[in-house]
Amino acid sequence: MKHRFLKALTLTVLLATASVTVPAVADAAEQTPSVINVTGYAEQEVAPDTAYITIGMESTANDVQKARSENNLVMNQVTNAVKALGVTKDDLRTTDFNMTPNYDTNGRKIVSYTVTNNLRIRVSDFDLIPRIIEKAGQAGANRVMGMTFTNEHADTIKNNLIKEAVHNGRSAAEAAAMAAGGQLGKVKEINISGRTPSYSRAYAGAMNARLMKVEAADMAPVEAGTNTLSETVSMTFYIQ
Repeated sequence: MKHRFLKALTLTVLLATASVTVPAVADAAEQTPSVINVTGYAEQEVAPDTAYITIGMESTANDVQKARSENNLVMNQVTNAVKALGVTKDDLRTTDFNMTPNYDTNGRKIVSYTVTNNLRIRVSDFDLIPRIIEKAGQAGANRVMGMTFTNEHADTIKNNLIKEAVHNGRSAAEAAAMAAGGQLGKVKEINISGRTPSYSRAYAGAMNARLMKVEAADMAPVEAGTNTLSETVSMTFYIQ
């Protein structure tokens, strides 16, 4: 996978908050163990490894079967063209197929039918994106619905962020326990919540009208930017 236009930016932000709960029961024999609740946080900006682009066809004809046949022909050609670029069947998915009647100005008589069909394409080689759009346009597609970038292969990064968040939370818990005159004990409870965002680029919005004329060499480079991955760990410790 080529990422000659990507630069990985790593930024780890470490935050932690803590609260100490000390019961007010005087009898030590019946005293509920004191606990401390902490939240550890870590984040890192990374280059996305996966992109989704949606390309479609909208066709209108007086006869519904004609509109559908024209649409099917184009979308089959688009699918074959994309596969010829090395995109596998598993990375292709139809996301929207609609047949809609169009009425006259009085809203009573059907005058035509519009068929729309969208194909979502998953790629890991971002250099393919301009070529996919080019080939789809040549095959007859007339709609580009947009692109989304995300991270689908970041398990190692997520695991490291969890470790960092736990470390941050434990450090805060130790400091709070010492300030309260005690020592940090064992973990009572731990909960983990992560965030792997995706984001869209308004890359193809203006291309629908000229999709059939566009060539890959004439298109703006695809700048994927970065995603911010984060992990939050909520922990409860006993205080000795």
